[in-house]
Amino acid sequence: MPLVKFPIRGGIIADISEYSAGPAWHDANKVRFQQSQPEPIGGYEAESDYNVLGQPSLAMAWRDFSNNDLMAIGTEKRLNLIKNGTVHDITPVHTTSTNVASPPFSVTNESATVTVTDGSYNPSVGDYLVISSAAAVGGITPDGTYEVKTVPSGATYTITHSSNATSTTTGGGASTDIEYLVPTGSSVPTAGLGWGADTWGESTWGTARTESNFTVEPVIWSFDLWGEDLIACRRGGKIYEWDASGGVGTRATAVANSPTTNLFAMVSVPDRHLISFGAHDGANSDRLNIRWTDQEDRTTWTASAVNTAGSQRVQYGERIIAAKQTKEQILVWTDDALFAQVFSGPPFTFTFRPLSTGSSPIGQHSVAEQNSLAFWMGAGNFYVFTGREETLPSPVRDKVFNDFNTSIQFLVYAGINRKFNEIWWFYPSSAATTANDKYVAYNWVTKEWFCGSLNRSTWLDTDAWLTSPAAYDEDGVFYFHEKGKNADGSALNWSIESGAIEIPEAGEELFFIDKFIPDISQQTGDVTLTLYYSQYPNAAEANKTATISSSTLKVNKRVRGRQLRIKYSSSEVESFAKLGILRGNYQPDGLR
Repeated sequence: MPLVKFPIRGGIIADISEYSAGPAWHDANKVRFQQSQPEPIGGYEAESDYNVLGQPSLAMAWRDFSNNDLMAIGTEKRLNLIKNGTVHDITPVHTTSTNVASPPFSVTNESATVTVTDGSYNPSVGDYLVISSAAAVGGITPDGTYEVKTVPSGATYTITHSSNATSTTTGGGASTDIEYLVPTGSSVPTAGLGWGADTWGESTWGTARTESNFTVEPVIWSFDLWGEDLIACRRGGKIYEWDASGGVGTRATAVANSPTTNLFAMVSVPDRHLISFGAHDGANSDRLNIRWTDQEDRTTWTASAVNTAGSQRVQYGERIIAAKQTKEQILVWTDDALFAQVFSGPPFTFTFRPLSTGSSPIGQHSVAEQNSLAFWMGAGNFYVFTGREETLPSPVRDKVFNDFNTSIQFLVYAGINRKFNEIWWFYPSSAATTANDKYVAYNWVTKEWFCGSLNRSTWLDTDAWLTSPAAYDEDGVFYFHEKGKNADGSALNWSIESGAIEIPEAGEELFFIDKFIPDISQQTGDVTLTLYYSQYPNAAEANKTATISSSTLKVNKRVRGRQLRIKYSSSEVESFAKLGILRGNYQPDGLR
């Protein structure tokens, strides 16, 4: 009986049947391709010191001029800063109540609930505030950062202190100051309800809506650097800056004279203009308006004959979705078109050239850039800009978009893993309701695709002080990636399975195989080999399994059929394997 090889080409081909895919990999989880051979992705390890409150939409790492390690993380609840391994809250202050009218606090004996009375501002449930200079009341002193728990009336709300009051009383002194931080938002798109949330003429005047055709966008942050200082913008809000020289005890503050509302912001390179996309034009919020400052001056937004500040309203579409800096230009996408924004100097500063229409990114962070190539996930397809827009051929497109939650598509996040020449898109499957739970990845060198399940809301490639890629999940838990072989101490649980392999090709006769010889290198831990075999594509498959250790020479399993499928998997900790070409001891067989 001769030995025959079962070579399987690299990459996942999932959008055709297992039979049509033939000797190709058809499905996988937590497996990538190197030199067209499959191997498990790198492991990941949690770092609890970097955990943050809320669901991160963006993180960025850099070093300041004093060589401190810094990272900014934006969630729907806070703007966080990590400095040399410690998390700090630098969320901007929305408004301040000074010397709140006495008595500002009411407490109840043996309860940690504090009722705050402040008629100057009405926070919402889930908002955060900082109380200072308060006097003791009922045995407790409500100083520090608190979350609003309930809002019994327009002038009162409740917070929870760290300990219970020892009496029922009111008080707190006449010098209490309360800083109300930027209001919290939602981590997912939500229906706009309440007064004015539906189209004109619907229902009756002044009636709060229980449903609407208006969607409130989730809290999505954009970050950039002005020297060593952080530029941060929450989609639909103000542009803020955090001064690195001021230290972690200072909060981010609004950039002077910047537009009152902005979709996101960017610092252009190398000309250094602070640019607002979807900028307020002075009279109205305009989601197609682009404004920029004077060169090297982030506070001068008004155009004049002696500066390079200016604005441009782009055509096509209803809103700007995303923008990405490349070496030659800034690519700007609306929901209907792609533009090139190019620095041209005085008198116009920037020129805008339409490039294409109809293939916009699915979200603000669904675009990744590598060597001036921009890759993005659109609504139902993948694209690349190489100097012109091109559709990126993908044999997993249907697999991804047929199991996709479009209601939270704005959460899609694109990240680069340069060590492996990969772009990863984390996206929400149809089963997901609040976060990305799956990924699809593309190797831009080999043109191979792979996919699987992993909950990640952000991704950072190796950069600044990061020696390995890193990411946050929806709960604000931080992970270092490409570290070890495990999933934070547990088994990675990887698997990969092929399409149907016919022996001989076209399946004109049956085969009989009674021995398989594995080809696995760098193996740690046992690998399970599952053999599926049948006579017809629609016939029920029989299967046999075998455990392969690093010392296994051959697997004695007897299979008979017209087509064979192969699956490798492992649920062991410290499991790794570079999967080569499987061989089998083959002979033709008859129908009986």
